Amino acid sequence: MQGSDKNKVALIIGGILVLLGIWQLAEHFFGNFLEGLWRFIGVAAGILGSLIVIALGLFLVIASRKDKLSLPKDRKLYRSTRSRKIAGVCGGIAEYLNADYAAVRIITLMLAVLCWYIVIPLYIVLWVILPPNTPRFNSWM
Repeated sequence: MQGSDKNKVALIIGGILVLLGIWQLAEHFFGNFLEGLWRFIGVAAGILGSLIVIALGLFLVIASRKDKLSLPKDRKLYRSTRSRKIAGVCGGIAEYLNADYAAVRIITLMLAVLCWYIVIPLYIVLWVILPPNTPRFNSWM
């Protein structure tokens, strides 16, 4: 390692140690406060996640009842083989909806953080159920 690389590593490790020390010191002085703050953040995130899921569900129900939901009728939903980061589920949804790949991934990530207990199992189910977008699978569907 060169001198500048060693300095960067020392800076990163030193910064992490300082933050850990401050965190421990805060735990000693404000332990109950921080515990209550984390509990509040967890409850707020859970409530917000639930409200987002309810809002998305209501949007889909109302849009489908008013016949304003314009999902593509000539396309099938596949896992993307062109734009995949993990399994191609978000890429496939973006291709199906003709949306931006990054936007679908960011929305999925935000929902996964807020309500992981719904999004992560749903992602895994879609990973297993959706066929990849390859000529081999497209020929029999």
